[in-house]
Amino acid sequence: MPPDIEMTFEDLSSAYRIEIKSQMLADVRKDLYQAIRKLQSSIQDDYEREYSKDPDSIICEGLNERRKKANQLIEKVTDLRMEKVVIMGLRGSMGANNVLDKLTAEERGYYDDIVNTSKKHRNAVLKEKGKKNYVIPDISPETKNMTSEQIRNDPAVTENEGVELIELPGGNVAEEKEERIMIRILVDLPRIAGPDCDYDLKKEDVVSMPVTLANVLINHEKAVLLNVTP
Repeated sequence: MPPDIEMTFEDLSSAYRIEIKSQMLADVRKDLYQAIRKLQSSIQDDYEREYSKDPDSIICEGLNERRKKANQLIEKVTDLRMEKVVIMGLRGSMGANNVLDKLTAEERGYYDDIVNTSKKHRNAVLKEKGKKNYVIPDISPETKNMTSEQIRNDPAVTENEGVELIELPGGNVAEEKEERIMIRILVDLPRIAGPDCDYDLKKEDVVSMPVTLANVLINHEKAVLLNVTP
C-alpha cells in the first residue's frame, strides 16, 4: 500500500490475518508503524469525542470496542513481526544470507541490533572456533609476576617452535597446540586448568600434559621429562 494512503481498521485486520498465516515476514507497506500509530490515534480520538457527548450511547460503546480491538491487533501484528525478525537476526548472526526487503526501516534497525548482539554473545562463548586453550597458573614465585613477553622468552617455551601463545586475562597465557609429553612431578602443585581437565598434581605423579605447560614445569624444576618407549 502506498505510504500516502491512510490505513483503515480493515487494513489492520487484513495485515494481522496475513501475518499469522505466514512463517515468513509478510510484505507490508514501508510506513507500517507510522500508519498503525496514526490509525490508533484516529480511533482513540473518535472514541473520546463520542464519549464526551454521550458515554452511554450505543455509538460510544461500539467505538470503545473498536478501540480495544484495534489495540489488540496492533500488539499482535507487532509481536508476530518481532518474533520473525528475531529469528532472522539469529540466523544472520550465524552466517545466513537473509532477504531483508520486507523489513520496515524500524525493523531493519532492530534486525541489525540482534545480529550484532548475537555475534558478540556467540563469539564470547565460542571464542576462537577450533582452539582449546588452557591457563598456566602461578606455579612458583619465579613465574608469579612474569609478563607474557617474559614467558615467551622462557626456555621452556622457546624450545618448542611453532607454539603460539595468546595473552589471557590476568597476564596468563594459553597455547593452541595439542602436542603432549609425559612428565613426573617433583613437588606438590596448585590446581592447573587444562583444555580437557583440571590437574591436581602431587609429588611423584606421572602425567601427560600439553607440551608448553609441561616444559614450564620442567624448566622451573617442578617436573622431569619421562622418555616413554613403545
